[in-house]
Amino acid sequence: MRCDRGGLSGVAAVAVLVGMVALFGWMPAGDASEKSGAGKLPAGMGTHASGPVATVTIEKQPELFAADPPPLTVTQCGQCHPSAFQDIKKDGGRHTFTCQGCHKSFHSFNPRKNNWDEIMPKCADCHSTPSVPHVQVFTQCSECHTNPHSIARLPMTKKLTDSCAVCHAGPPAELKQYPSKHTSLACAACHTGHGVIPSCNMCHKPHYEGQEFKTCASECHPVHKPKQVTYAKDVGARTCGACHGKVYAAWTGTPSRHGTVNCAVCHSRHGYIPQCGECHGLPHSKQLHDRFPKCLTCHQDAHNPPVRQR
Repeated sequence: MRCDRGGLSGVAAVAVLVGMVALFGWMPAGDASEKSGAGKLPAGMGTHASGPVATVTIEKQPELFAADPPPLTVTQCGQCHPSAFQDIKKDGGRHTFTCQGCHKSFHSFNPRKNNWDEIMPKCADCHSTPSVPHVQVFTQCSECHTNPHSIARLPMTKKLTDSCAVCHAGPPAELKQYPSKHTSLACAACHTGHGVIPSCNMCHKPHYEGQEFKTCASECHPVHKPKQVTYAKDVGARTCGACHGKVYAAWTGTPSRHGTVNCAVCHSRHGYIPQCGECHGLPHSKQLHDRFPKCLTCHQDAHNPPVRQR
């Protein structure tokens, strides 16, 4: 009975083993990695495929690559690079030409190669030393021209503000030679951007209501030597009257012919007092002029001389 039961037990064990192999597949015994649970393959790996591997067949179309693509247009570049496009459009200056004029390579930057400096265009590719008058002083273009797409717009960097006199020697010399409150100001206080011509009303109130500030420099005050008042012959008398109110009031109310003569006709430069004889000569007899050499002894006020009333 013991042998029979032992024999039956052996047969049963074999049957169980066969069933397990059929259910889970064959796994080699004695593998330490399997015993520890490490290195197990994902489900389905290591088993035979039950059918053929699926494949997709795509027909070749060599005609699609028969011709090289035409170069991108500027507007096409701008579709992906709108900021660069708008910068050139607004402040591109002489850089308003095709992108390929500077960029010989497109989308070839590779972070692993770190080839940015290699593919980016260089200023010296177009601008040789003789063609740039200030290149001997400013060797690094990007210190002033921080944006090559907005080349005409220069932010007032410290490098730029410290070097105004290199290219603009006249204004600093005038400010020093003719001291005024403007002398104590830095260039950037008025010129908030390179090439910006400020209006006088940034700091100053008008001399009279309705005065146009655009006339300040052209009619009276050169901005870098404002105390050296200059004006043209056709400067408006109202401008003169802004500072010379009493004289202007007398001149506008006179019934004499002097009321039709503009201030600058007689006062050819600021502060100049003309002599009556410059216009009138000697209208009286020699004896009368000898007796009264000063015309204003009788005519009293050149801006409102007494005249015969009819």
